[in-house]
Amino acid sequence: MILRRIALAVLAVSLAACATSVPGTRVQVTDLKTIAGSYSGTMNEASELNRSVNLVLTPDGTFQMDVGDPKGFRTAGKMTLQPDGTLAYEYNEMKGQGLVATGTAVVSEGDGRRGIVLTQKDGQITTSVSRTLP
Repeated sequence: MILRRIALAVLAVSLAACATSVPGTRVQVTDLKTIAGSYSGTMNEASELNRSVNLVLTPDGTFQMDVGDPKGFRTAGKMTLQPDGTLAYEYNEMKGQGLVATGTAVVSEGDGRRGIVLTQKDGQITTSVSRTLP
């Protein structure tokens, strides 16, 4: 019983930490140059462990993403600005396997930070990254 309560407390703290990793106020992006930079966060994949992520986004929308273990990988991708201020993205999920990940992303800001949440088209993977604003 005590072990169960401890496990639930650890789970609640973990979920709270994930929830606060990305600021809450959504912003419309009008130029990819305004969100270029280095971000870090987590990749949450259905029925997998959360993995650490570093994402470097350039002003032209290309990005490099490094995903930690287990099953870590490094990939390059491209973000494009959509008319509604959201982003679409595409990256090679696993080199050599022909898999491509596509989806949408939204940008939010608050408390001196900017966050980007990428949601894969099939809903199986959500990647949340953030960085401190200058």
